[in-house]
Amino acid sequence: MASENVLVEVEVDGLKVSILPGTTALQLLQDRDDLDINEDDPIVIASINGRRTSLAEPLFGEERVRLIRMKDPQAQTTIQRTVQILALAAAEDLFPGHTLDAHFSCGSGMYCELDRDEPLTSTEITALETRMKELVDADLSLTPQRFGLRALLKIYERRGELRKLKTAKYLRRDSLVFYTMNGSQQLFYGRQLPSTGYVRAFLLVPESPGFVLLSNLKGEPARTPEYIPQPKLLNTLREYTHWAEKIGMRDTGSLNEFIVNGRTSDLIQISEARHNKFFVEAAQRVADLPDEGRLILLAGPSSSGKTSSAKRLMVQLRVLGLEPMALSLDNYFVDREKTPRDPDGDYDFESLKALKVDQFNDHLKALIAGEEVFLPRFDFRSGKAETADTPTRIKRGQPLLVEGIHALNPELTSAIPAIDKLQIYVSALCHLNIDNISYIKTTHSRLFRRIVRDAQFRGYTASETLARWPKVRHGEDKHIFPHQGNADLFFNSGLTYEMAVLKLWAEPRLAAVESDDPHYGLARTLIDLLSLLLPIDASGVPPTSLLREFIGGSGFNY
Repeated sequence: MASENVLVEVEVDGLKVSILPGTTALQLLQDRDDLDINEDDPIVIASINGRRTSLAEPLFGEERVRLIRMKDPQAQTTIQRTVQILALAAAEDLFPGHTLDAHFSCGSGMYCELDRDEPLTSTEITALETRMKELVDADLSLTPQRFGLRALLKIYERRGELRKLKTAKYLRRDSLVFYTMNGSQQLFYGRQLPSTGYVRAFLLVPESPGFVLLSNLKGEPARTPEYIPQPKLLNTLREYTHWAEKIGMRDTGSLNEFIVNGRTSDLIQISEARHNKFFVEAAQRVADLPDEGRLILLAGPSSSGKTSSAKRLMVQLRVLGLEPMALSLDNYFVDREKTPRDPDGDYDFESLKALKVDQFNDHLKALIAGEEVFLPRFDFRSGKAETADTPTRIKRGQPLLVEGIHALNPELTSAIPAIDKLQIYVSALCHLNIDNISYIKTTHSRLFRRIVRDAQFRGYTASETLARWPKVRHGEDKHIFPHQGNADLFFNSGLTYEMAVLKLWAEPRLAAVESDDPHYGLARTLIDLLSLLLPIDASGVPPTSLLREFIGGSGFNY
């Protein structure tokens, strides 16, 4: 029989260390006196085999451990979670009987509301911020604790926390790790800092009826980002939140209940009807444009469903007796050797300078004026444009649709008066709450879509998609998000049920990411998110659904 004192070996920041099985990174740091909250850049979490964890995670041998400090960008989501907990605990103290809900990401912050009819006043928000600072000064420990599922359900039932009870009861795990904070009865989901005293900066910005909670700048623990109001986006997100609550879809527990009760068909139909309502209204807005110019500009980030949105809108325009024509920006690329390069030396096809903007504007003006135009056709093999043999002309009042990442950039269509344009921003904005303070971000929804589409139609593994994602996100920050405020209409292309459908495609692809893969940690995090949901069979998804662009079986040709 092996001795209980047999040592095992782990690798910590590249150095081999012998430990007793079950030793935590926290214990290792305490033993070498390397855990100082007063340091400029203290150690706050660990990455074990590429997966971020708390310092209290036990080690059993052969793990590769990287210690992560406050200024490391990988610590950012953990800092944000702890700031959320401060807000929740402060609201628990100041507003007993009411719950603070963190609904969704908003710019660089999180939009929160108090669960009551009256909006929060500026005085109350200031008091909430002050109480949060007091909790930071108290340096309360945030302790991970493992609960058996049955025990957890009993706790929620005894406290009357029915929303959390509903979420937890569909989990398929025997035990779960939650965090407890001194002086609070709440159990907190997700990785946390060792204690509240590690938080260096946060800010509450009033946005009636709630506020936007800003944590620190990524990589700069002591500074908060500038808050840039985005009223159109905020209203779209709030509108969805209120609509989802009306149909009984507040969180993952609600979605699972729809599935368990055999009501997925109803949920699919309601969600798809909501999409259809937008296209009916958008088509009418196009019809109301002057006959002298009906230019539709449609943009959105990766995997937002832009292509399907354009096709759905064109169908609805035909219902009104209009004959829309699509104009592809891809045909206006400059010759390959003239394409600008990014800092890595690769061709930057997402730059506006990669397009012949002047020629594009000349063609738009001519087409809208009813003139004949010989349109270009870009040959991606040769990297050069060819000119069509026959001219193109559109009729007076015929809608012209342009879809692309630069569609809302004023420079792209500077020659066309604003009165002749309808600008549409498309993005999957269906955030999904796990509980009142934790949610699955909309960027994760788009990432799941992209993983599935890349596997289905492009032959990419999940690891390859995850490798490309940071560059995709950088391009969105640079070329798309700065211009979203120019949109006349915001289309929320998310579907309340889609994560449960995507789960069937995404989960096995993510499970195939090997433990020594650099993207293993993110893959496991995404699997954890999917594990919160029961699956929905895709057979009930209609062929006209935007979701079909990603899972296949669409009635549209792509």
